[in-house]
Amino acid sequence: MNGVLCPPAVLLTKGVYEKTGVTEFLYTISNVLRTIMTKAENVKFTLIVLLVVVKVFFLCQQVHAEEKTIVKRVYNGNTIKMRDGTKVKYIGIDAPDKKGLPFYRMCKEANKKLVNKKEIVIKTDLLEKDENGKVLAYVYVGDLFVNAELIRLGCALACNMPPNERYKDKFFSLQKAARKEKRGFWVFEDISAEPYYIGSKNKKEFHRPGCFHANHLDFDDRIILRTKEEALRRGFAQDWRCCPLFEEPEEDIKDNTSQKREELR
Repeated sequence: MNGVLCPPAVLLTKGVYEKTGVTEFLYTISNVLRTIMTKAENVKFTLIVLLVVVKVFFLCQQVHAEEKTIVKRVYNGNTIKMRDGTKVKYIGIDAPDKKGLPFYRMCKEANKKLVNKKEIVIKTDLLEKDENGKVLAYVYVGDLFVNAELIRLGCALACNMPPNERYKDKFFSLQKAARKEKRGFWVFEDISAEPYYIGSKNKKEFHRPGCFHANHLDFDDRIILRTKEEALRRGFAQDWRCCPLFEEPEEDIKDNTSQKREELR
């Protein structure tokens, strides 16, 4: 599957994502329309062209690939491998991606229970692949919407992944409920507060102010967030290394200690 974007989005990401097939066609059409609009002196004609562009834009948003497959492997709480070897990352959710991070095992096991070795349907959005080549998808097992279920269980955080925001409001609403009802990792929420938090505009994640990684963010990428509530409201997920939202469970601390001992041997 190749990245498919509507014309305005392609213009914004030119040079970042490959343009093939339908995308190349739409990109060409958008340039033609832009040229016509630049030269058009007749206001009525210009308005007609604008309406055509808008119509193409919304039609393009309705073009989403859909595929049925079997899950071969679960990597973590939001990434899987399909039967053909393709890696899939869930749209709109964030989870710790490697061992040693808080809640890694909890999130991976929750995802594994929902999808491992099962038949799934994956549906893409406007942007079909990330910068690492993983397919970005909404995942379904029968009628179960896996992305949403993991957030509902408190085993994944909602996060913004523009331009793929079809279910953004739904995801953040589920997260609000999971937090309120202390589901999953929300039972470990850190009720203390830092004086402020440091966010990354590009990665859309926030850190504790003393976090090593926060202090190495580029100046233009940094944003100060006064509270955790502000960070969540603005669509930031947390950096799992400094874990500003949660206290690390005793179980994870023991696992990390054992892992470090193994690495030293």
